[in-house]
Amino acid sequence: MIGPKRLFWKIFIMGLLLVGLAAGALVLTTVLLQPETVMHGKSKRLHQVLNLALGPHLGNPRQLREELGRIAAALEQPAAIYAQDGRLLASAGDNPPEPLEAKDLRQLGGWRPIQAHGGVWVHAVPLAGADGPYLLTSMVEFGLVNLQPHLTAVLLLLVLVSWFLARALAAPLERLMAVSGALAQGDLSARSGISRCDEVGDLARAVDEMAGRLEERIRTEKELFANISHEIRTPLARLRVALELLEDAPGDAPQTLQRLQAIGADLTELELLVDNVLISSRLDLSVRGEARLPLKPLEINLAFFFAETAARFLRHYPQQPLETNLSPNLPVAAVDPSLLDRACDNLLDNAAKYNRPGQPVILEALVRHGQLRVAVTDFGEGVTPEDLARLFEPFFRGDRCRSRRTGGTGLGLTLCKRIVEAHGGRITAQLNPGAGMTFSFELPLERVAGPQGRHAPRV
Repeated sequence: MIGPKRLFWKIFIMGLLLVGLAAGALVLTTVLLQPETVMHGKSKRLHQVLNLALGPHLGNPRQLREELGRIAAALEQPAAIYAQDGRLLASAGDNPPEPLEAKDLRQLGGWRPIQAHGGVWVHAVPLAGADGPYLLTSMVEFGLVNLQPHLTAVLLLLVLVSWFLARALAAPLERLMAVSGALAQGDLSARSGISRCDEVGDLARAVDEMAGRLEERIRTEKELFANISHEIRTPLARLRVALELLEDAPGDAPQTLQRLQAIGADLTELELLVDNVLISSRLDLSVRGEARLPLKPLEINLAFFFAETAARFLRHYPQQPLETNLSPNLPVAAVDPSLLDRACDNLLDNAAKYNRPGQPVILEALVRHGQLRVAVTDFGEGVTPEDLARLFEPFFRGDRCRSRRTGGTGLGLTLCKRIVEAHGGRITAQLNPGAGMTFSFELPLERVAGPQGRHAPRV
């Protein structure tokens, strides 16, 4: 078992210091505020009373003994009066205190405790000035001595409480340090498992959530590489077969043209896959925080742009019906056509992959309240409500089995979101009441300045 570490000992020693300071303050207060000490107001009054009671009888031994007896009975302590030379003038009670030594006579001057013969504590009060007789009374119960057993018990209890308090504070932090070390060593399954309703609990939950996100990111990136390998292998295999067929029938022009078109489609698929990966890398490496793409805006006619988008989709998916609902008043706007092409193509490709056979894909583009709204609707199976909020996360694909069947890298929707946000817009996804999904985004139609602060020529 690993013993307590430095943090524990720092906390524990700090607790002991606080206990020591508290004990010292208690002892000092007890000593200084005893009624017998000069720090207490009663000391001076007792001195005055005793001088008034005993001073007039210093020349009459009998009356002095009687008055001293009454005082000793009131104090419930034996008492004695001595001259400066140690001669006994009067005494009362059993075992009266012995006279002071010469070195202790210098302490006369108030009602204060003095340690006399044999370590016995007594009270000494001068009765006729510093050079006259003095009164001694035994001090059987002194406040500090009385407190010693209680104070010892309290100190031991505080030390024990400090130990457990230090463990309660240090143990979760040491656990978090161990989890952080395990994560740094590559053990992404390490978790603290700490559940507390305080700042340490919040820190533990944050570390566990960070570890979970890191583990999910690494897993999805491994899936990405596996999917990329699979996706690249398929068109490459088709390309090899097509080239071999071309070699077998070099003179058949129609077949050659058809196979060249197939080769072109496979190359387009490879190019799209590589572009998605490269753009994703640019997004991750561009800036810290929310990655933004550098725009290269051009003034384009949006009606022509979406007409070309629809035509490109039909070329790629000739068997897939497409319905377009384009507003007749689509304006000229400054956007990055390359990035906007990628966003629209990704949404249409996604709809075509998951759409039900025979059902159309719907492309809408209209202007509303100064915003360009684009929507792509399919009639596929959709996703679960739990996955809906995560569709735009990098590498996330809700239905793993369906994703393997339809292909893809899990980057298309993420790229759409970042492209739209780079234009100052927002993108959403919603489940349709009947079946399928609708992805829509809105872009502000303000002009976007080009790299030199001018608009590029109209396309």
